[in-house]
Amino acid sequence: MKKIILFIFTIISSHCFAQAELKKADRLLNSYAYTEAVGLYNNYFEKNKDASPETYLKAADANYFTNNMRQASMLYEKTYKANGTLEEPYLSRYVRSLRSVRDYEKADAIYLKYLKANQNEEEIQKYKSEAKAFNTLLKSEEPSRYTLTNLDINTKYSDFVNVIHGDEVIFSSSRPGAAKELYAWNEQPYLSQFSAQRNENGQLAEPSLYAQQISSNFHDATIAMVPNSNVVYFTSSAIKKNKLVLDEGQNNNFSIYKGVLENGKITGKETVFFAAAEYSTGHPSVSSDGKYLFFASDMPDGYGEADIYYSEIFEDGTLSTPKNAGEIINTSGNDYFPNLIDGELYFSSNGHVGFGGTDLYVSNFSEEKGFSELQNLGKVANSADDDFSIVFNEDRKSGYLSSNRAGGKGDDDMYYFIRKPLTCDQLIGGRVTDKLSKQQLDAVTVTAKDLENTILGTTQTDTNGLYELKIPCNTKVTLVANKDGFIEKSQITTTGDVDGTATEKVNFELRKIEDVIVKDDKGVEKIKLDAIYFDYNKWDITPQAAQVLDKAVDLFNELPNMRIKIESHTDSRGKNEYNLNLSDKRAKATQEYIYSKGIAKDRIESATGYGESRLLNKCADGVRCTDSEHDLNRRSDFIILTR
Repeated sequence: MKKIILFIFTIISSHCFAQAELKKADRLLNSYAYTEAVGLYNNYFEKNKDASPETYLKAADANYFTNNMRQASMLYEKTYKANGTLEEPYLSRYVRSLRSVRDYEKADAIYLKYLKANQNEEEIQKYKSEAKAFNTLLKSEEPSRYTLTNLDINTKYSDFVNVIHGDEVIFSSSRPGAAKELYAWNEQPYLSQFSAQRNENGQLAEPSLYAQQISSNFHDATIAMVPNSNVVYFTSSAIKKNKLVLDEGQNNNFSIYKGVLENGKITGKETVFFAAAEYSTGHPSVSSDGKYLFFASDMPDGYGEADIYYSEIFEDGTLSTPKNAGEIINTSGNDYFPNLIDGELYFSSNGHVGFGGTDLYVSNFSEEKGFSELQNLGKVANSADDDFSIVFNEDRKSGYLSSNRAGGKGDDDMYYFIRKPLTCDQLIGGRVTDKLSKQQLDAVTVTAKDLENTILGTTQTDTNGLYELKIPCNTKVTLVANKDGFIEKSQITTTGDVDGTATEKVNFELRKIEDVIVKDDKGVEKIKLDAIYFDYNKWDITPQAAQVLDKAVDLFNELPNMRIKIESHTDSRGKNEYNLNLSDKRAKATQEYIYSKGIAKDRIESATGYGESRLLNKCADGVRCTDSEHDLNRRSDFIILTR
């Protein structure tokens, strides 16, 4: 009997101990001591195979926030199956944990099912669009632009880059030796800021504590410099009299401070006006042109957990009221570590459809147009874990990023990267037709040349007269259209800066040589023009004559190397000397008209009147001829010397 009582007492004691351990785990979870909470939850599950869905959910959160994504996904799944669903934010955490273990199809299916149940058609289409873009990126065999090298100075603790300042890299680290306290979240020391000299291959020398006078026993997280200035912005735990400032929920938040950097020391520390104890402001970054302060915050009325905001930096150094970067950038998850450089906003997010954890993205930004559709930086730059905080060297071809990916030295590691230039091509196309008949011309050779006359591409028109060439972006191009029996024609255009798009169409109208150039019986080439008529005893260019001469001007423009001479003739009626002088004045009037249309003077070798000295028929002095026979001798010849 005593044995039975002892056995029952042992069971009751064991149960009570387990319940006490579970309550302690819950208390640790609520106080953000996730690492210790994970251990207690694991102990509880070893002794209790059938825990409640609520307990599985809490344990899933503890694992999620300590980046144990495999365990988190399995625990979320237990609650999901038990309840048939999960509400936000747990549903999103479940989906993100699945993506982190590369279970992309399952993650997509679960999230789309949730959106459909909530009848959110706009979000469904947005998610499908992002998922399609990601799957294309995932399946792409195109090599990554990025090559990464893990830095020798990384530790088993958290190390992530802040900013490049001259020859120094300033980074955050929880390595021992700076902060005295341990951060309960991950049981590592609080973050402090360090600096290290960089060398030619991107590695960093032995680091030292940076700006020690702003260091505290708590988080001193990130820093940003205003270009061409000694003003800095930095993030620290909100403290007062060396104690953490807590909000109503007993949470300590981050605040952004402003200061002045002088001789390696930061003075004049002051809190930015939009910081508050009720929410965090952090991850400050000043744009490369010094015009904007970007930062992350979970202030009220955002899109999710942490959103990206920006303030204009006025000439006097004051800041504008922060603006939310909007729904293109921000999500229901965490969006942070912004860095605006040369009009491109780089940032990290776990709310967009990505590889898992937080991914690195880029979006173009301008004050007029706002933010463009974002792009995932792709494989290598991103992994299934957290990838964040990217900064660039001055060459924009290399820099540093941070990641807790597998294969690193510890928690977060810093990586030096080299980035290959972006491949960017645009399509130039159009149609080629016969200028006179308007018929489409096939087999026309279209060649593209750059400013150095290097051939960038060549093609031929199809049966519909269409052509298309792929030309590098931001390139000034001369297009030349050529076909036997037609006058070659060229046009200049410039490609844009968006890969894969088409420029405005460049169409050609070609003229048959026989339509504009004739040969006389001696093989001399002449411009084919209608007769040019002058008023009696005058050499002024009439409107009718101008219309004919404009066709000659067109040919000059189409044949930039053409040179001619002008010969003007009269019939035999009238005195020889009179005819000679009149024809010469008409030839020179014709020449001057062509010059007035912008044709260079060296392109007309001479303009000479021959009077009646070169008749084409029998109609000399004393010979009876009809008017039409005389008209044959009244002519202006535009003789082509070279073309």
